[in-house]
Amino acid sequence: MNASMLVDGREFMKGRRTGIGRFLEGLLLAIHEQHPDWRLTVAMHKQCVLPASLDGKVAELYLPHLPELFWPSLAKGQDLFLSPYPKLPLLHLPCPAVHTVHDVFYLTHPACRKNRLRTMIARWLLRRSISKAALTWFVSQASQQACEALVGEVQHAAVRYSPVEPCFSPSDEKIPLIVPYFLCVGNGMPHKNVEVLLKAIQGTELKLKCVGVSEQAEKRIMDSSPDVKNQVEFMTGVDDEHLLELYRRATALLLPSLEEGYGFPPLEAMASGTPAIVSDIPVLRESTGGKAIYCPPHDAAAWRRAMLSMQDPEQRHACRQQVLEWIPCRQGKDGWRDHISDIEVIMGDC
Repeated sequence: MNASMLVDGREFMKGRRTGIGRFLEGLLLAIHEQHPDWRLTVAMHKQCVLPASLDGKVAELYLPHLPELFWPSLAKGQDLFLSPYPKLPLLHLPCPAVHTVHDVFYLTHPACRKNRLRTMIARWLLRRSISKAALTWFVSQASQQACEALVGEVQHAAVRYSPVEPCFSPSDEKIPLIVPYFLCVGNGMPHKNVEVLLKAIQGTELKLKCVGVSEQAEKRIMDSSPDVKNQVEFMTGVDDEHLLELYRRATALLLPSLEEGYGFPPLEAMASGTPAIVSDIPVLRESTGGKAIYCPPHDAAAWRRAMLSMQDPEQRHACRQQVLEWIPCRQGKDGWRDHISDIEVIMGDC
């Protein structure tokens, strides 16, 4: 079946690699591999850049800063509009649409609800997009439950777990830990709860590296515990090769989030052979399969104990073996099979 698809690719921002961007890149690669004859057009802003892995596999289309007026005309003749966001264009689309709800923290976290008008508009947009979509993908059962608590039951929905990219794998060689450190990967927004890690390392010699935190978030985080500034390193501009090295060399990956839609970093770390210590919230138990170490999000003492336990070589080795036995079920191209099947069904019904 020859088919054409228009993709909202505005997440492919220059110099910034996000979880949503990884999701979209992996999905497009899987679609191209399964259906090399399909025409995939990725619409982006001028400040976006297509991932190198997609060169020659998709067509690039660059949009003005306000693309809402252009989506309907661009979607003419297309068999599907695909969005990695929990939203769709305001104007009517002439083809079916599939979108993805990764999380709804922007509607539930107190720090994101200070502007009531913006929250009301965002909630309305979410409800409207769900009603217009041919299918809503949720990245976890937890994200679906959180969303339905806000907008009611979603009729056309499917939970589709996002696979871990194959590039994340354990090293064949034993990597010496010259200066042991723990790794935290995320944007540093309030719901990521990085502050609890700074409290956890106070009074210890533990070292923490944070990847992906903005300058504004870094200041807020360090202001919460200035006494540990010599124990914390914030890193920006980390590419995939460097990130893989950081995962492999870390004593453990830390994710103390208060809310998540899925949580890629623990899975990427586990695929790299590194244990993960994560918040004891339903979505992270779901996405890590019960194979991580779980701590109450606000309990700094519990995080400290978990981090110190990873300094025991036998304990860390046991955790490493456990994650390596489990991660294959969440890695590789077969993980996208259900996503592609959903698309085939929708376009076949057109």
